[in-house]
Amino acid sequence: MQNDKSPEISPDDGAAPAGAGSRRWLATLVALALSLLVALALAEGLVRLADGLGWVDLSASLAELPAAGAEDGVQLDAAAGEQPLYVSDGRLHHRMAADWSGFFPEEIVQEVGRSQVPIRTNSLGLRSADVAEPKPAGLVRILALGDSVTFGWGLRGEDTYPSQLASLLATLRPQQQFEVINAGVSGYGVWQEALWLEQAGLDLQPDVVVVQAHLNDAADDLWGALGQGSGSQGWLAQHSLLLRLVQRVLGSPTPASSTPCAADWKVGSDRVCWQHTEQFLDQLQAAAGQGGAVTVLMPSPMRWQVEPGVRDPRAWVDAARYQEVLRQYAAANGWIFVDPLPAFRKSAAANAGQSLFLDVGHPNEAGQRLMAQELYNALSEAGVLR
Repeated sequence: MQNDKSPEISPDDGAAPAGAGSRRWLATLVALALSLLVALALAEGLVRLADGLGWVDLSASLAELPAAGAEDGVQLDAAAGEQPLYVSDGRLHHRMAADWSGFFPEEIVQEVGRSQVPIRTNSLGLRSADVAEPKPAGLVRILALGDSVTFGWGLRGEDTYPSQLASLLATLRPQQQFEVINAGVSGYGVWQEALWLEQAGLDLQPDVVVVQAHLNDAADDLWGALGQGSGSQGWLAQHSLLLRLVQRVLGSPTPASSTPCAADWKVGSDRVCWQHTEQFLDQLQAAAGQGGAVTVLMPSPMRWQVEPGVRDPRAWVDAARYQEVLRQYAAANGWIFVDPLPAFRKSAAANAGQSLFLDVGHPNEAGQRLMAQELYNALSEAGVLR
């Protein structure tokens, strides 16, 4: 009679231990992942070598710059552990906290030979003295909108061009009453300035609204118009030349939600679009006009435009032509136009070796003084300083 029991199988009979197959698959996947990472690292290194040798040009185009808020990487610690200077804003992306007190980091202010440079904001979150509302009778109020140049990145509040303009007015026109409000916020584009003017600026009853523009406004205003936040590109998109090369080869399109600019806009090329900026300037001028304010457009210079031997390696900076573009726009739309660039060049030629800048785009105290003087001259010639 046969035994009904199944024979026992020992481990030596050739069957794999339980879970061995899964471990082999896991080891294979890990090996593949590591191989891929090594390959990508090598490819990134080769692309960076080619870029460094000039075989390819992968410098950031204007379209690939981060959106407004470029100063986010710099920590501005508040006094006594209070809130940070910049706070999130649902419509404006960011704004400055009210009644804030703190200092610029040491590495920024050492360029101007100081150990501490204070930052203070008023009850409106502006780097300016408190503003009386309603506006006192007989007072000519000038509202200065702009980015970190107007704000005075790395400078004391009294060294910014709005403060220096106020000093000029007090000295040269002592019989009149003037007030200059510094409403500059680091990282702002015209789209934010137009929104802020409508939300809060018009309540200050300005007689003159000055808009300080910069080269990066074309990019900031495009991404602002599309509702893109700072850092929406992600860390990899901002730092990998390999990814940038792939995007350009594939012809990276603008986001699906975008309305493309006219023929002068193309992502990843040297062609630069000012269409959105001009639309926001139209919006800003219309809002200012409702309050009876005169509008002034003032592009601030870049260091490479002024100092011999200083060039910006990014190809798009020459293509941008922002002073000329904004000059033409201002002439066609009834703005007072102020271009400090000729005065910067004249001063640089007369004072060789004395820079007017802290870095590639932020004027120092002397540069801010030239901006204030050119602005004063333009306002005087236009008969605005009644």
